[in-house]
Amino acid sequence: MGNNQPKKYRNFMIGAASAALVATAVAPVASAAQFTDVKEDSTHAPAINALVEAGVINGYTDGTFQPNKTLTRSDVVKMMGKWLVSLGYEVPTDYKTNPRFKDHTSKTNDELLKYAALVKDNGVFNGYPDGTLGAGYDITRENMAIVLVRAYDAIHKTDLVTLVKETEFDKDVTDLAKAKAEARPYIDVLDYFDITNPVAPQFNPKNTTTRGQFASFLYKTSIVELEAEVDTEAPKLVYDGEKTLNVEYGAEFTAPKVTATDNVDEEIEVTSVITNEAGERLTAIDTKVPGTYKVTYSAVDAAGNNAEELVVTVVVAEPANLEVASVEGINATQVEVKFNLPVDKATLFADGKSGEFKANVVSLTSLDNVQPGDLAGELSNDGKTLTITAANVLSKRYDVVIDGLKSYNGKDIVKYEKMVTIAADEKAPTITGTEQISANKVKINFSEPVKAYSGATLKYADGTTVTGASVTVDAGATSVIVDLSSDSVEVNKQITITFIGLQDQAGNLLTPNPATVTVVKQQVDGIKPTVSNVTQTGAKTFNVKFTKDVVLPTTQGVIDVNNLTVSGYDVSKIEKVSDSEYKVTVTTNLDGLQNVTVNAGYKDLAGQTGEAITKVVTFVKDAAAPKATSVKVVNVDGVEYLELNFDKDVTEGDITVSGSYTKDYVTTPVGSKTVAATYASTSNKKVVRTPLNGFASVEGGVYTLDVVSSTVNSLSGIAFDKTSTSFTRGKDVASNKTKLAAPVITQSSNDTVTVTFTGQVDGASATDVANYKVDGAEVESATLGTFDAEANKQVVTLKLKADSNKFTGTRNISVQNVKALGSSVTMDKYIENTVSLTENVRPTVTKAVLTANNEITLTFSENVYDATNEAAADFELYIGENKVTATTLATENVAKDGAKNTLKLTVSGTALTAADIAKGLTVKAASTIDVKDEKDNALNFTSVTVSQ
Repeated sequence: MGNNQPKKYRNFMIGAASAALVATAVAPVASAAQFTDVKEDSTHAPAINALVEAGVINGYTDGTFQPNKTLTRSDVVKMMGKWLVSLGYEVPTDYKTNPRFKDHTSKTNDELLKYAALVKDNGVFNGYPDGTLGAGYDITRENMAIVLVRAYDAIHKTDLVTLVKETEFDKDVTDLAKAKAEARPYIDVLDYFDITNPVAPQFNPKNTTTRGQFASFLYKTSIVELEAEVDTEAPKLVYDGEKTLNVEYGAEFTAPKVTATDNVDEEIEVTSVITNEAGERLTAIDTKVPGTYKVTYSAVDAAGNNAEELVVTVVVAEPANLEVASVEGINATQVEVKFNLPVDKATLFADGKSGEFKANVVSLTSLDNVQPGDLAGELSNDGKTLTITAANVLSKRYDVVIDGLKSYNGKDIVKYEKMVTIAADEKAPTITGTEQISANKVKINFSEPVKAYSGATLKYADGTTVTGASVTVDAGATSVIVDLSSDSVEVNKQITITFIGLQDQAGNLLTPNPATVTVVKQQVDGIKPTVSNVTQTGAKTFNVKFTKDVVLPTTQGVIDVNNLTVSGYDVSKIEKVSDSEYKVTVTTNLDGLQNVTVNAGYKDLAGQTGEAITKVVTFVKDAAAPKATSVKVVNVDGVEYLELNFDKDVTEGDITVSGSYTKDYVTTPVGSKTVAATYASTSNKKVVRTPLNGFASVEGGVYTLDVVSSTVNSLSGIAFDKTSTSFTRGKDVASNKTKLAAPVITQSSNDTVTVTFTGQVDGASATDVANYKVDGAEVESATLGTFDAEANKQVVTLKLKADSNKFTGTRNISVQNVKALGSSVTMDKYIENTVSLTENVRPTVTKAVLTANNEITLTFSENVYDATNEAAADFELYIGENKVTATTLATENVAKDGAKNTLKLTVSGTALTAADIAKGLTVKAASTIDVKDEKDNALNFTSVTVSQ
């Protein structure tokens, strides 16, 4: 290519193989001297050297390369296939059973078959119009040009013919007209990139190609450089949510999903930065800390173009009224109570910490004579979840009374008195995680109380058993501490602890079963703990975050308040939020610039003591009125509601609406109407709603309304400002809320499980594989059967993936999210743990040996049996590539109760000869094969080569 030609393409390398070719090209050509017929100064030497180093082309066993030997079409297919393989392409698995060319069969040379399939599937070598390859024919230079360019396009996902066709350049090839029309654009490509020789301008398209010439052509093609058009368009951030998010105090917060688009086909990584009101960068938004946070999203593409930043504001406000949000039985012996505010432990427990309750604060009274026995409790670190543990198994109806409590900020609880039904526990226990409570001790937490257990195994990553440590779980425990302090336990090596068969108090098996956790015996790191930040969390509270997990000095189990001092304030309580964070409560409202000093004495889990440190903190008081961030219409179970979202918690109360609606071009006033606004969810006090039928009942009417209130206020009693909304009234309709009952689950074969529902089911949810889980096996598909109207039943058949169910025994099977036909309500999650499944791992043949001149012995991966010894009923004999019928194989008769891991095949009929053995013996499966393992899993077998 002349210097005056325009360059339109930027450097674009294929990958590792091309890099190897380039590196070889700039190195000395000494390796080419390994061939006796390739001189170091040969024009083809650099290309031969590079291709040999990359494994694309080989020499001959006599030490020659034979650069002047003419190439056949099969030679080119193999070399192009090796090139693709060197770049990571995989040979199609069906290359032998599905030959790609009509003149190929399963008997064709195996190397040619697999590379022919690879180049054909990638559009590199298409063969003749009649579907044949013509492997023995010489390849012409014009066809060589086509193959090279197609290969480059396949690897790069480019279209060089189109690129060159749209570019003006000085052509060197003088005999292009002699080439067939199909080949001319491809020869132009080679000409454009100087792959042809400008000094010898005749391309000779009809001539054959030598090995040396092809090496040079292939090498030059592989290192073609392209230039791309400069990308100047910035990516765009995509986000369809609210720009201001209101998050309930202490609720789980998930950052909104923001994606990016670009004008080129590339993935754009979106990054985000979180800052608080002081502009300090945070790693996450802690919803236990009230305030306004900003999440700033940005993105940059590969060309360095920056997207316009997107800012999402997150508002976290503090609630003020202590109420019971929910009461729910969570397992056989435990009830979970959720509060909207942290509870003061001193008002709940007899010792002010945990365990026995104070008199008359918590009671469960059975209405069905299923007495709970003594009660004990534990409050979560955030103070908002109480777990009540009963001495006896719970079931049926209980009057639950919770009274006399106060919140962390002194608010009295609204007395809770309701009847709660506790269903029989069918939920499987789980391992919820581990806690490193010291360098040598790890706590393993369970989701609920479990039965006594001592069957866990401890192993290092290499499979060796850990000595000096064991796991013993006490009855009723929700955790177990594993002591790794023995000198025989190695430091900083991962230990896998496996639980098999652990059960909860109701007998439900652990899920998954088996279950594993990984723990480590830690080495002391030599770094002292310190304080990373102090953050206000309420009017009288703030959290202290340490750089690592620490333990504060205690007196009789209560954290000493003298661990910390605040200038101008008395500390009344210090509570653990997490292993690295503690909540501090003072006696009066925090305000202004204060010194917070954490005194020396706190230690990390390895016993290293932290030094005294002071942080200067600015505390602020929230006195702002709540703001309605959105006013919209929502549809809940077919009924339309007006929903108001605020930037902080508000009280329930009355709202007053006024305005007008327009329908059929007529505008009608809406008189002032006052309606009740209640929480959309008891767990979110920032959202209230009211049914539209109380003030906007005209279907199709376009309403424009103002909304005011004097009773829906912030929790500090400040009313929100007037807000407005506009919407089109829809129609309230009753929805179908039919809920499916628990199904019946059975195993119909080793590979299938049937789930029988009462009533007709929704096909989309019933056939969703994600709605089914079988511990210890993989559900491959869910097939819905015809509805049996007479029996009012419909069956879903679950197909288990072959070889995925590796053991026989009882396991957890769960079904969830399936709906009745036409219903909007999904079924309750159902877990069955009484069905025993039979493993479906198919036996395989591991080897075949000629153990006598009339006998072949097959060895299997497990014990097998065969019910019949009829000749050729199970296995067929191939000599070389040919199936033989004069010689047959009769399988040794083995009964099921005598199953073993070897079977002898007797050679009957025409005897084997030395010539037969020299050609090679292969045993293949007959279509009537019935060899099975002891669980009746059919043999997984196609063929095996017989050795002597």
